[in-house]
Amino acid sequence: MSGRARLALCAWAATIMTACTLLPLVDPETWIFQAAVMLAVQSGVGALARRVPLARALTVAAQALVTLAMLTLVFARQQAVAGLFPGPEAFQHFGSLLRSGADDVSRYAIPAPMTDGIQLMVIGGVLVIGLMVDALAVTFRSAAPAGLPLLALYSVAAGLSDGAAWLFFLIASVGYLTLLLAESRDRLSQWGRVFGGAARAPGMETGGAVAPVRTGRR
Repeated sequence: MSGRARLALCAWAATIMTACTLLPLVDPETWIFQAAVMLAVQSGVGALARRVPLARALTVAAQALVTLAMLTLVFARQQAVAGLFPGPEAFQHFGSLLRSGADDVSRYAIPAPMTDGIQLMVIGGVLVIGLMVDALAVTFRSAAPAGLPLLALYSVAAGLSDGAAWLFFLIASVGYLTLLLAESRDRLSQWGRVFGGAARAPGMETGGAVAPVRTGRR
């Protein structure tokens, strides 16, 4: 597996592991599997775009367009053009779902039922965070700043649930540290093979031959 592919996989895993902090907020918890599949498609599009290769901005744009198409297919198929391409009616439907989702969040106690509006907010939020993490860590090769969107996702969950459980914090931390480790490994591999050994004495040739050394006096 190449360094970029390993980074993309770790970025996907870090996002999903951090998204687990949202599990106590909504019932049922099966949305995490749908989010994981859609996030995997998003990461795969990024991997293909980087392999072409496309410019960094175009790679992120391609991932964003595919993400929008997936959300349209799942939440606004009837309002979309050919069931996939979002138009004005699809965006109006998205807005209506987001408004109803915000009302549902304020109306229901935790865990809230999985209404269409809440589902769009949760899955859409995870995909947006995943896009930011993938762009920073993989496309721009800077994994450390990718912790900021992950922290934002965790903070939202912790704020809504009056403090996330230590287990979810541990899972999110492991995901982020794994991403940092993958980036460090990728950076070290770019340095090439490291040679170690004692310094050669004067007169030693690189080919292994030893120049004669005179010890007698003239």
